[in-house]
Amino acid sequence: MSGRARSPWVAFSAVAVGTFMGTVDSSIVNVALPTMRTDLGTTIGGVEWVVTAYLLTVSAALLSAGRLGDLSGHRRIFVGGLLLFTLGSALCGFAPGLAWLVAARMVQALGASAMTAIGPAVVTAAFPPERRGRALGAITSVVAVGLTLGPPLGGFLVQHLSWRWIFWVNLPVGVLGALWASRSIPEFAGARGAELDRAGSLLLAACIAAGLAAVREAPSSAGGALLLALAAGGAGALLLRRSRRVASPVLDFSLFQRRNFSVGILAGFLSYAALFTATLMNPFYLAQVRGLEPRGVGAMMVIVPLAMSLSSTPAGWLADRFPSRALGPSGMALVGLGLLGLAGLGEGGSLVAFGVRQAALGLGMGLFQPPNNSAIMGALPRERLGSGGGMLATARTTGMAMGIALAGALFDARSGGAAGSQAFLAGYRLALLAGASLALGAGLVSVLVSPVGRRAPGARPGGVTPA
Repeated sequence: MSGRARSPWVAFSAVAVGTFMGTVDSSIVNVALPTMRTDLGTTIGGVEWVVTAYLLTVSAALLSAGRLGDLSGHRRIFVGGLLLFTLGSALCGFAPGLAWLVAARMVQALGASAMTAIGPAVVTAAFPPERRGRALGAITSVVAVGLTLGPPLGGFLVQHLSWRWIFWVNLPVGVLGALWASRSIPEFAGARGAELDRAGSLLLAACIAAGLAAVREAPSSAGGALLLALAAGGAGALLLRRSRRVASPVLDFSLFQRRNFSVGILAGFLSYAALFTATLMNPFYLAQVRGLEPRGVGAMMVIVPLAMSLSSTPAGWLADRFPSRALGPSGMALVGLGLLGLAGLGEGGSLVAFGVRQAALGLGMGLFQPPNNSAIMGALPRERLGSGGGMLATARTTGMAMGIALAGALFDARSGGAAGSQAFLAGYRLALLAGASLALGAGLVSVLVSPVGRRAPGARPGGVTPA
C-alpha cells in the first residue's frame, strides 16, 4: 500500500481496532465485578483492585508510551502495545486467584497504555485540521460502540460460561489487529538523538500511584493518607525539577503554557472522575439492591455508552463547523444532572428512571469529549503529538482511577462496611453526589476552552501551533 496516497481512514481503522478492544475489555470487566467478588472470595474493596490496578498502571505508563512513540515510531509502539495487551488478556483468563488476576491486569494495562497514547497521535497526523473533529469524534464513537457491546457480551459470557471468557475473547481480535496495524499505520520516523527519560518516568509513576492511593487510604487511615500525599508531592517536585534539566522530559511542562491544552486536560480529568463514580457503583447497585442477574446488569450498563455513541459524532461535526464554547459545559451539565438523579434513587426506584439517568451520563459525555479532545490535540506541534496524546489519555485514565478511588473511599466511609440495602444506599448516594460535584467543576473549567475552529496566533496552516 506504500507509494500511493491512502485514505486517512485506513490508519483510523487500525487505531479503531485497538481502541475497540480496550473499551470492550473495560466495560466487560465492570459487569463481571460482582461475580468475580463471589468467585474469588473477596470484598468490594478487594475486587476494586481489578479495575484500580489496571487504571493506575495505564496512568503511570501513558506518558512514557507516548514519548517512546515520538522517539521510536508510532506504528512500532502501537503494534507492540496491542500484542502485549493480548498476552495480558490470556494471563487474566488463567488467573488462579485475585493476586494473579491483578498482576495480569497490570500486564494488560502496559499494552493498553501504548495503544491509548499513540492512537490520538496517529489520527491527528493522518487527518487535516478541518476534519480532525470528525475523526476524533469517530474515535469517541468507537469507544462508545466498544462500551455498548461490552456489557451485554460480558453478561452473556459470565452467566453462561465464566468470567474468564471476558478476557479470552480478546485473543483472536488482538492477533489479527496487530497484523492489520503493522500494514496500515504509516511510520513516523521519530526524533533522532533523543532518549526516553527513564528516571522521569519512574517519578511520574510514583507521583500518580501515591496520589491515588492517598485518596483511597483516607477513610481508613488519615496518617497513612498524609504520608502518601507527601510522597506524591515529593515525587512531583522532583519530576518538575528534572523536566527543566533534561532535553526530552517524559512530562513536558512547557505544553501547559498553551491554554487550550492545559484547560482541556483538566476538564477531561474531572469529567472522567465524575463518570467513574457511577461506573464503579452502579453494577453493585443493580446486583445487590435490585437483585439483577449478570445479563440484566449488562443490559442496564449498556445505556451510557449507547447514548454516548449517539451524541459523540454529531458533537465532533458541530465542533468543526460551528466553533462554540457551549458544547462542553452543556455536556457536563447533563452528566451532573444524571448523577444527581441516580443518587436520588432508592431501593424501589424504577429501572426506567435508572435508565433515563444513565442516558443523561452518556449523552453528556458524548457532547463533551470530541470538542474538548480536538482543542487539546489541535494545540500541539506534530513532533509532540505522541506526548500530547499520552497526556490526554493520562488525564482520562487518571480521572477514571480518581473517580473509582473517591467513590470507593466515600462508600466505605458512609456505609461503614455494614450489610443491607440501606447501608449500601447511604454510601452509594454520597459517592454519586461527589461525582456530580466533579461534573460541575468540569463544566466550569471547560468554559475556558477556546472554540476549536479559531486558530491561535502564530498557528501554522492546519491548526497546529508551533512549539
